[in-house]
Amino acid sequence: MKFQKFLFKFITLGALFGLLTGHVLADWRGPGGIGVDEGTAGTEQRLALVIGNSHYRSDYLPNAQHDAEDIAKVLRRYGFTVIHKQDLKRAALKKAIREFSQRLTKNGVGLFYYAGHGMQIEQRNFLIPIGAEIFDAGEVEFEAVDAQRVVNMMTNAGSRVSIVILDACRNNPFRSYFRSSNGLAVMHAPRGTIISFATAPGKKSSDGGGRNGLYTAHLLSAIQTPGLTIEEVFKQTATAVEKKSGGIQWPWRSSSLTGKDFCFTACRQSHQSYRPQGPDVSELLRTCKRHFNADRLTTGRGGTALVCYEDVLKKDPTNAEALAGLENIEAKYVGWIESFINRGQPQKAQRYLASLRKVNPESPKLVELEERMQPSSVVSASQVSSLPFTQNNAFQGGKVFRDRLQDGSFGPEMVGIPAGSFRMGDLQGEGRDNEKPVHRVSVARFAMGKYEVTFAEYDKFAEATGRAKPSDQGWGRGNRPVINVPWHDATAYAAWLTQQTGHTYRLPTEAEWEYAARAGTTTKYWWGNQWVSGKASCDYQKYNKKYNKTTPVGSFDPNPFGLYDTVGNVWEWCADPWHKNYEGAPTDGSVWDKHGGNARLIRGGSFRYIPLNCRTANRSRVSSGKRGRDGGVRLARR
Repeated sequence: MKFQKFLFKFITLGALFGLLTGHVLADWRGPGGIGVDEGTAGTEQRLALVIGNSHYRSDYLPNAQHDAEDIAKVLRRYGFTVIHKQDLKRAALKKAIREFSQRLTKNGVGLFYYAGHGMQIEQRNFLIPIGAEIFDAGEVEFEAVDAQRVVNMMTNAGSRVSIVILDACRNNPFRSYFRSSNGLAVMHAPRGTIISFATAPGKKSSDGGGRNGLYTAHLLSAIQTPGLTIEEVFKQTATAVEKKSGGIQWPWRSSSLTGKDFCFTACRQSHQSYRPQGPDVSELLRTCKRHFNADRLTTGRGGTALVCYEDVLKKDPTNAEALAGLENIEAKYVGWIESFINRGQPQKAQRYLASLRKVNPESPKLVELEERMQPSSVVSASQVSSLPFTQNNAFQGGKVFRDRLQDGSFGPEMVGIPAGSFRMGDLQGEGRDNEKPVHRVSVARFAMGKYEVTFAEYDKFAEATGRAKPSDQGWGRGNRPVINVPWHDATAYAAWLTQQTGHTYRLPTEAEWEYAARAGTTTKYWWGNQWVSGKASCDYQKYNKKYNKTTPVGSFDPNPFGLYDTVGNVWEWCADPWHKNYEGAPTDGSVWDKHGGNARLIRGGSFRYIPLNCRTANRSRVSSGKRGRDGGVRLARR
């Protein structure tokens, strides 16, 4: 009886003690002395999709597999239901993301972790599946998966917390075919989301020499540190990685989390009273943006965007928005300078050049712009003249003509292309499967644009029809080839010229394009089989950094038909939809519109691509709605 009373008292006191101290004990229990908060993980769904892509044919990543395995193991320990996948091809990757998003619950926690290759194209981040066959940047969107798609699907699920972790800031695995910007581009986290990159936007991360990559090794340690919020996990990871790498690699994050903190382990009850507070620069960033939008960049009353963003970086040295702000200031000045140079206003250009030096004294644009500012390079507006052209409705091969528009001005310069036949495709046998089989095509006479359509020509159409003018990326308009024009707008421009002139303008068929670009030659390029630097604007990073953007049309020699820039400068739309090879292709030069895909053909390569992709036989594709900074237009006419 005494023993029963003693036992009752012991149990009662133990229960009372547990009630009084439960919140403390909860912080320090579980595997390794770490516990899951019963008040969060016990009541909210935690779902994670963890992917490790290692076995790429072109660039094996041994760490990625181990990183994913170890992340999956740790997440399971902390109450996550984990979908763990390895070495996914594109269809499987898309399926895994779709099924993951469908299982997310409102007010739950979703986590997406990806280790593998990724790349940015036109400020969009893509996750590269196993087995992807990518030969130029235009194919990335068809062979890879847009990381923004993952973010959007998680946001649409309505989870309380969405966590996206991308350990994918590695080298371009297809760099032997084409060049892309380093690392990944900035991604802005929507409400309730936090995104973490293994390193800062535009930078490359290290795989490390051990089982795990540098970033994930420290992320694993931070996740298992008791009591940290998700923001503190990423902050601790960033600090450790930056220190370990000697300042070369610093992880970056974007967060729009609100409400209750999320902790992998139990959040400490007294957490708010002593956790390290990061600098609150949100109001300062809003001020910076106001200065930028008002063009108070380096001068102005009440402050400037330059000083403002520099103040942000003093408080938060890795703030991505401030770093991007400085890049935007630089880009805006470059655009203004280009515009003044193109308009023959060297004095104004020189004044803005001084401001650019103030923004970034090491800007790679400075040398090029200073060269263009030499007296012999700047042509005043009064010196600009046009060549005389005759209108010839019944055009002949080699004849240059311009059709008159309804306001009395002239349309684009066109060159008569004689009728003939040619062998189309990979004549050297060194190309890709999509350039085969080689086949003979007969082409009726037609006319082709002497140059790629310029901004001056396209802007006239935009003004006449009330369309928005496409961005020039800050590189200048006028005589530069128009860019950022989707396929449907290009065809609309051709239809407008048809209405204005009474003659049929259109995009060239793929066969017409190659026939005109070859101009009777059978070599890789119209001048021969060897790439010759200075013959065209192609692969600026290797051959000439002066051409790191579009060049004014006609800057290089024409081909034997008198056409300029059929090699490089900008890609050119064709009328045809994409077909994976030439099996069943028409032999009369007509548009091949049967059984094609949703993508449209582009030809000619661009300043951003290696010579392999600027060959006359090279083919590529992009979606018809694509607005590319290196994508332009060349017209045909019957």
